[in-house]
Amino acid sequence: MTNRELIEKQKKLAYSDNPVERIAAALLIPGALARQLNRLTNSQIGELLLDEVWSRLNLLHPESTICLHAVDRLRGSAKGKCLACPKCGNEMTLHYGIDEPDFFECVLLSCGHRKPA
Repeated sequence: MTNRELIEKQKKLAYSDNPVERIAAALLIPGALARQLNRLTNSQIGELLLDEVWSRLNLLHPESTICLHAVDRLRGSAKGKCLACPKCGNEMTLHYGIDEPDFFECVLLSCGHRKPA
């Protein structure tokens, strides 16, 4: 299973009516996920932190600022790696792949253009 599949499986089983599934979500899946996370680079961990944690935080609380700061440190500087979107001309940002290769994505959500890094 991919990292994202394990994360989704744990979220789903954590709220199961079946107590055995809840135990699996609490004890078994975290171990498997931890083993897979050990193989990720700092940049990939930063991307996962941004995708899975920051997006669920309250922007008005200090936790969101701390999380973004940690993401910036883990991902490192992307200076010189940003480019213009060929489709709409907006900036494209580098995303570090977790279960897929790294890619550039247009910052304009409605554009949705992606390009392999």
